[in-house]
Amino acid sequence: MADRTGKEEDGTAPLGPVDVVQRLWEGQREPGLKARLLGAVLTPAELGYRAVMGARNAAYGAGLAPTDVTPVPAISIGNITVGGTGKTPMVRWVVRLLRRRGWTPGILHGGYAPDEPALHRLWFPDLPVVADRDRLRGAGRAMSMGADLLVLDDAFQHRRIGRDLDIVLVAAEAWTRPARLLPRGPYREPPSALRRADLVIVTRRTASPERAAAVEAAVARASRRPTARAALEARRWIHPDGTARDGTPHGRALAVAGIARPDDFFDQAEAAGARLDDAIAFPDHHAYTQREADALLRLAAGAPVVMTAKDAVKLAPLMREADLWILEQKVVFEGGRDRVLRTLEGLVP
Repeated sequence: MADRTGKEEDGTAPLGPVDVVQRLWEGQREPGLKARLLGAVLTPAELGYRAVMGARNAAYGAGLAPTDVTPVPAISIGNITVGGTGKTPMVRWVVRLLRRRGWTPGILHGGYAPDEPALHRLWFPDLPVVADRDRLRGAGRAMSMGADLLVLDDAFQHRRIGRDLDIVLVAAEAWTRPARLLPRGPYREPPSALRRADLVIVTRRTASPERAAAVEAAVARASRRPTARAALEARRWIHPDGTARDGTPHGRALAVAGIARPDDFFDQAEAAGARLDDAIAFPDHHAYTQREADALLRLAAGAPVVMTAKDAVKLAPLMREADLWILEQKVVFEGGRDRVLRTLEGLVP
């Protein structure tokens, strides 16, 4: 784990491996010698990855790679970068909308991480939530459990299973040029892949509305697809069981985040009233151990512990005696909401 607040004796922050990679991925103009060397080493791997993805997409585009169509409508909500675009709250928003329209959505996950399926089961205990690396098999399970529509979480690159609607999210904070592909950068596919989407939604957590609007304009030019814009607002503090908490965390707090862009969460937590004494970042989708939870409890020393909902579903059972504060995010459309509704209703009237 990494401490965001750690300092050297001269007051400067140490530059660890995570920081070097972050600078490289963010495309900073002066990333430093370590990042330049790492970039040179990773360039051949990026070129190889780009070639493989290009050949794969060409095969699907030409109809040479098989696509299986499900007997019920399917909606994919994905992205072209590694995490941090707000897929989980957006899936929640879409599923709630579909339920109000009378559908019984089944939520399909790829089975790579336990936190998101657990969170959706907490939010939707009466809906089919299936985690399976074989998405087609997972679709069959969801339909056998009563789903009459499928919502595929993080499936833009999973082209084997057909979908009736592709919604792709782009984080305003992560839109960088040049768009470097894995492993040299955070992009799974180049921005031109957005042309496969039916709708592109620019999301923001800490970016300004002006920055999000500028990114939306750039995305519209790159994708030539309809766009919308939404803020992922930190609306309230809740308990691990989802009930609301009064006020804000008292005194100095310990923040914990095992997500793709932890600094965005730390900034949101502070904006929502938390006074952070320490901020600890773990890798995305980190599987916490009891030993790590105990170490966090010792570090907190009775102070409030603030975290994301994704982290809470894994940490709360390991920290039952802690004063846990979860920051809940809500999708608030700032542009194109009617376009999103028309797109969904055109598929599922």
